[in-house]
Amino acid sequence: MSENPFRRLGTVKDIARFQEHLHSLALQIPCDPEVVSGAESPLLRPLVNGEIKIGNRIAVQPMEGWDGTLDGQPSDKTVRRWRHFGCSGAKLIWGGEAVAVSHEGRANPNQLVIAAHTEKGLAQLRATLIEEHRHTTGSEDGLVIGLQLTHSGRFCRPNAYNRSEPRILYHHPILDRRLNLPSDYPLLTDEEIEGIIGDFHRAAEAAWNLGFDFVDIKHCHGYLAHEFLSAHTRKGRFGGSLENRTQFLRDLVTRIRSTTPRLRIGVRLSAFDTIPFRPDQNGATF
Repeated sequence: MSENPFRRLGTVKDIARFQEHLHSLALQIPCDPEVVSGAESPLLRPLVNGEIKIGNRIAVQPMEGWDGTLDGQPSDKTVRRWRHFGCSGAKLIWGGEAVAVSHEGRANPNQLVIAAHTEKGLAQLRATLIEEHRHTTGSEDGLVIGLQLTHSGRFCRPNAYNRSEPRILYHHPILDRRLNLPSDYPLLTDEEIEGIIGDFHRAAEAAWNLGFDFVDIKHCHGYLAHEFLSAHTRKGRFGGSLENRTQFLRDLVTRIRSTTPRLRIGVRLSAFDTIPFRPDQNGATF
């Protein structure tokens, strides 16, 4: 039996093992035999794309610390994490934090929320990061900071760790069973979806006013925006055809560009959906 192509990355301990894994899969991917560090490292080269200049190739991916206050404010632990983002030397902060666009859209009672009462705290996070980055690297040139906006949809738990409050677009035979949802559990209406688009739009405008360079409209990990993309069985404007399943994102981008045209928009996208599986009699998992 050939080697499992879905080998866990953590088991590839060095470059030689990585090259062996590539060989086992009959893949030709160039790979440097040594890690180049210091001033010669390719990770320190700037990345330029049109008007965007990122000072190096090191990025901080969006985190979900779930250590904010119950009303969605950053805590001391959140501020400390953003300080570490700054002193890391990374020039691209992709989202920094997954911030819910509404209270009911939180995945956790301690997730950050972007709202009028939290804007001062979010501004403090950004300022702390920039100050620490400037102190560590000597300059904030090439530093690009975004804020990830999210609604947790099917996985909302805004009020208690042990109480799920799903907001779903369609009934999924596996995920509904996992969450113990009855067959008549209500779906979000088109009108409610319009309200959520408004929440994202308001949040994006707030992020721009706070000085963030871009927002990430989160479309991954099964959260609400991601679920739109697989809403084949949903009826109406936001389900069925590919055009309808992308309507949420297209409407949101149009609204953001109409009011904050200089705010850049990113989308962190799960490239495919997977379903639960069990190993077969030979131990294979695919």
